[in-house]
Amino acid sequence: MDNATKKRIKSWTPLGRPILGIAETEHPEQKRFKTFALKWQEISDSISWTTGSQPAALPGFFLKDNILYSALPLERELPPFLKGLDALDEPYPDDGVLKALNNIQAPCRLTLYIALQCPHCPGMVERLLPLAAACENIHLHILDGSLFPEKAQEDKVMSAPCLILNDDTRWTGAVAEEEILDMILNKDNMDLDTKALKTILEDGRAEWIIERMLSSNGLFKGFSGLLLHETWSVRLGAMVVVEALAEQAPPLCAELEKILIDAFGTRDVPVQGDILYALGEIGTPSTRAWITAQKEILSHEDLKDAAEDAIQSIDDRFNK
Repeated sequence: MDNATKKRIKSWTPLGRPILGIAETEHPEQKRFKTFALKWQEISDSISWTTGSQPAALPGFFLKDNILYSALPLERELPPFLKGLDALDEPYPDDGVLKALNNIQAPCRLTLYIALQCPHCPGMVERLLPLAAACENIHLHILDGSLFPEKAQEDKVMSAPCLILNDDTRWTGAVAEEEILDMILNKDNMDLDTKALKTILEDGRAEWIIERMLSSNGLFKGFSGLLLHETWSVRLGAMVVVEALAEQAPPLCAELEKILIDAFGTRDVPVQGDILYALGEIGTPSTRAWITAQKEILSHEDLKDAAEDAIQSIDDRFNK
């Protein structure tokens, strides 16, 4: 941290006193971020830094629950960082953009790769921080690719700025807020992946998932991933949706049956047990035959019981 940076930090007077959480990780760069926060505290008390924040895959600072800044705001990046902090609790200044932000009903992920020497990166940070500050459904992750080259390689990022929407759509170079929002709002509304749907479930909005799939007469791209998720609570939430689909839209369940049957042999016992439960809720007589065949070769007693329960559930529905 050079003298110019220290002087800028010391002279900055925030609109409030931002509270930034230091992400908890086991990453080798974790110490660098904690050291940066300590140096800032030595220079100014303008920010309240907290530890024990929510866990993350990479080190960084949580500006809000939906904004993770995995970069060190130095040189060119310090001014947009400070401006972004001022925007955290301020209403978005453009009514047209704010209206679009209010129309974002489902979570989306924006990942922005920056580099300290990049002339266009500060402008992108300055655009995106207020957007995410004004809309909690935008989960923004800003990261310095030079600090995390393994992540940049994983995401096939070759230059900065690079903005990625939900792991697929991407822009290289400067891009306007309106173009980003247009892509978020007009992207196929059934294209939500498992991560986005998991966020919706954890927000207690299973009913929203049900309503959208019923009205669209289709499954979200990532829905089956909820039923196959390693976390039990996620699978449990997805079961609520499955039960509603079984009652209100049996034709939608045929596609789901095939996905679950194909995945059965690749999952561990707890997930297999939940697959059998789901198949019992949505299965047809042909599914019953498949479960019966599986029951004969299953060695785990809990799975045998789950198979028997699933068979009984199908019988009860088709023998009414």
